[in-house]
Amino acid sequence: MAQWTFHPSRGDEDHFIIEGPAQGSDLYRNFGACFPGNSRMTVCPRLGESRELNWEELNKIQLEPGDSLKLPGNPTSAGPLEHVMARLLGEDGCPWDREQTPLSLLRYLLDESYEAGEALIAGDENGLADELGDVLLQVVFHALIARGFSLADVIKREVDKLIRRHPHVFANEHWTTPQAVNEQWEQLKALDKPRTHLAEWVYPSLAWAERLSKRGIVPPSDVFAALSEFLQVYIGNNEGKLEETLADAAWAVSDVSRQYHRDVEWSLWTRLAFFTSGHTFS
Repeated sequence: MAQWTFHPSRGDEDHFIIEGPAQGSDLYRNFGACFPGNSRMTVCPRLGESRELNWEELNKIQLEPGDSLKLPGNPTSAGPLEHVMARLLGEDGCPWDREQTPLSLLRYLLDESYEAGEALIAGDENGLADELGDVLLQVVFHALIARGFSLADVIKREVDKLIRRHPHVFANEHWTTPQAVNEQWEQLKALDKPRTHLAEWVYPSLAWAERLSKRGIVPPSDVFAALSEFLQVYIGNNEGKLEETLADAAWAVSDVSRQYHRDVEWSLWTRLAFFTSGHTFS
């Protein structure tokens, strides 16, 4: 089997090449499912003219030494998905996909993440694989319709971030415990350029509250102070029950809210929205 060879683009498009010798049947067995059957590939013989064929004809070709095959897109990782989405968003693509915007896709980005979480908690590996694919679809979809970045930019930024925040793996630091790694991660994260927080209301209220607390923003109320002090004292006197105590405390708040016919999620959300309305975050 030939190795993958990257050829720098002569235009605006990257080319992904298989170099002969190679049997089309072998190629189809390994990569036939990567692209739709009517996607176009280019066969480039060592001698003679290049010709375009449908991807579904891959198993009929044979590459001799010196021949090459130009694929419809990058066959690795998210490449096939990116190719399919690019076609759906193209001039002859899907009308629904073509009219979407980053904001219209927000509900799907959130829903798919929750559905992946549900499959994970349920221990449904097949379901998790499907749902992670839907999450990945949202990443690719957003990247393809974005004006200021590409999927390659998204990936490069994440790789840079992971390398930067793991100097104990990629540099000369030596952190040996998960706690030390987490502490250093947070310190390194704090060195990144701060981002403005203009739409944190999109988070569930508990997640939003945690983000505000990390920045030192808490309500100056007697209720908040008293409950915080009580919980810290109780946790200190009941070693080993941190998760249970926090969970039961949150449950108790929810139950009291129910007794007074209130929605605790909405109550906290409106409190956060009111409390932060006068703040400018940085």
